[in-house]
Amino acid sequence: MDHVTNSALYRLRSQEGTLQFVGDARSASEAVQNWMPGETAQKFHTRPLWHRGKVYVATMDRSRLNDEYLTRRGFHWYAYDPRLNSFTDLSASEPGGIAVAHGNVVTLASDPARNVIYGAGVPTGEIYRYDVARGRTEVLGRPNSYEQSYVYTGRVMWVDPRGRLYFTARNPRTPSVHGHIHYYDPETGFGERTDWPLQEGRALEVGQCLAGGRQCFFSDDRGHVYHFDDNGPSWSYLGQIETGQTGIYIWLFAVTPDGTKAYTATSTSPQPSEFTSLYEFDLGTGNTQKLCTLAELDPALKHLHVHTGYDSWDDKGRFYFASSNGHQPVIVTRVDPVHLKAALRKP
Repeated sequence: MDHVTNSALYRLRSQEGTLQFVGDARSASEAVQNWMPGETAQKFHTRPLWHRGKVYVATMDRSRLNDEYLTRRGFHWYAYDPRLNSFTDLSASEPGGIAVAHGNVVTLASDPARNVIYGAGVPTGEIYRYDVARGRTEVLGRPNSYEQSYVYTGRVMWVDPRGRLYFTARNPRTPSVHGHIHYYDPETGFGERTDWPLQEGRALEVGQCLAGGRQCFFSDDRGHVYHFDDNGPSWSYLGQIETGQTGIYIWLFAVTPDGTKAYTATSTSPQPSEFTSLYEFDLGTGNTQKLCTLAELDPALKHLHVHTGYDSWDDKGRFYFASSNGHQPVIVTRVDPVHLKAALRKP
């Protein structure tokens, strides 16, 4: 994304170590005459979503918590089919050629059993549901408890094995409203788990689910780490990632497949810092171990201050993240934590 006009999707072939451009919003929409004069797609802010053999993204053209979004046409759904190597605008067949008038999507979650995709909107915090088979988007609304018109929508949400969608939001003016997990149940509608609290009322930013969604780990942008266990279900706070730094953000969170560790790095947006570092967080004990600065990992990362990525492992036990500063080309980094710790002589 260039944060101004257009967004693109890339495919990383981990075996070959190559990056493939697969498509961009404008070109895909123009191919089906669904791009209006002056239209833009500032971001695919959504993490690309794997759903029943395809990869889905959606556009977000305004992200500020004000009424700017009302000046925009609305968001598009796009899908990449790896078998056909095709990237298409799915919303071209929806009424008006868009999913939701003026809407933006920042977070996605998959319910493969029902063949639907959920989206969380910005700035309203509304929940959308896309019926993949029908190619139609439905506005589900948002919890009645929301008191503010605009909220900071959590950047990660999940669907449990029974089809219940869990999500978060934040508004500093009404912390009690957003200081816990909310949900949408296909049978009963919106609800909330006031017994599943969030530290400082912060929305969830990154996370990863294991064992078919039965075990999930999440963090907010300040490094407060949580565990969802579908057995119950239950919710627990595991502790905070201790970096010893102030004014940092956590936008990288790679949970090992066995659910014992999480690897994370600090971001210092908007100012670069040579002290951005890579950490290991023990999900059992809540202890944090600093591994190295990112500059030690690769000198090219020294002047980059945004480091993002989660749930991005290959079959060789390596995770990936992307780094940028808004001006230079994005750098994609691959880390083998076992080899890295051995080289650093870390336990």
